[in-house]
Amino acid sequence: MDDIIKYMELLIQAIKESSEYRLYKQAEASLNETPQLKIRVDDLNRANHRLHTEKDPQKLFREIRELNEESKELRRIPQVNSYIQAELDLCKLLQYVTLEINGGIDIHVPGTALYE
Repeated sequence: MDDIIKYMELLIQAIKESSEYRLYKQAEASLNETPQLKIRVDDLNRANHRLHTEKDPQKLFREIRELNEESKELRRIPQVNSYIQAELDLCKLLQYVTLEINGGIDIHVPGTALYE
């Protein structure tokens, strides 16, 4: 376990030193300079996460349309667009790392494409 903790800490440090993370932190700092924009972006992110639990199809489609409109409007602001893009790039990096770790470990997970 000690080796896992050591290498996990090294991985976290490597991620923090990546260009994706540095750009994200710069964009975050820039966005934080305008609190009203930060609130709007946070509201957009909260609404996006809520979509994943919505069960009513009518409400879901309406909320998706509203979210898309708000997203388009916000992304016209360079500061917001930079932040959202940097956030997406960092998430893609973290997703890649997670998929590589999961793909490198041989463990049976029922109900996944690998085992059906």
